[in-house]
Amino acid sequence: MITLDDFQAYLNADDINAAMKSACQAAIASPELMHLFMERFVKYSSSYSHSVPTLCGTIGRSEQFCDPQAAIARHSNRGMDVAAKVFSASIEEFQDPRTGVSHRTLAYALLDELVAYAGLSDAAVERVIEAESWLDDMTQFVQAAYRAEPNSLEQMVRAMGFHAAAETIGGNEFSIINSIFFSGQREGDFGQFIKQHKARFAAGTVSPWYWIVIHGTSTTEGVELGHADDAIQALNLAARYSSVSEGQIVEWAGQGVRQLASIQTRFFQRVQQEIRESAGLSVAA
Repeated sequence: MITLDDFQAYLNADDINAAMKSACQAAIASPELMHLFMERFVKYSSSYSHSVPTLCGTIGRSEQFCDPQAAIARHSNRGMDVAAKVFSASIEEFQDPRTGVSHRTLAYALLDELVAYAGLSDAAVERVIEAESWLDDMTQFVQAAYRAEPNSLEQMVRAMGFHAAAETIGGNEFSIINSIFFSGQREGDFGQFIKQHKARFAAGTVSPWYWIVIHGTSTTEGVELGHADDAIQALNLAARYSSVSEGQIVEWAGQGVRQLASIQTRFFQRVQQEIRESAGLSVAA
């Protein structure tokens, strides 16, 4: 049976967490830098959200996943069963059950409040967004990591490994952001600002910080935990419904895990670099 432990050597979670923490610590130096960090994080995260269904469609139409115990060989395709375990990560992304809106809309609601907290004009926000061109290569990397050919078991499993790693790390990144941005400033100006404001939707009213905490904190389990379990189950189904060994599945998936570790570390290191550069410009001005 394949478990998360099979991928620890590929993941380097401690290094990734350290990069996340450093970027977050740099961001809380000012309200403007907090907004900058979150603008970049929201766009980077969204590249995962809309890429997952693409992989699900590929797996679902593939002929590579068949049940050897099926009574009739022509009725043995189980691609949709494998895809379902991957797709579970998309359900809340498209519609949060409490608010009835997508996670992207929740993220934008938080960004709106961060703009207000920093006292930024529309022009200032536009300048921040226009300066994010460096992020395009990273979001394109993520999208490419989720793409595979339906006739290539190796490509699909590698993409599934990338997805499993993303869901495993996802809870960590939101927990770290919550700990440094909010918990560490709970009694300060930012913590009080968040407590005093609400994000209102037709189906419900929540804290602007809701998008962060539903993914997990240091004391609560978020949606990513179940998604990570399902992603590992998808790999086990891939082994069950294909002709290759569990060891081969782990090897191919491990390549995707390594890709995730690389892009995740690069993103947080690069956003920290931008934060430092922006802070330097502010001081010079």
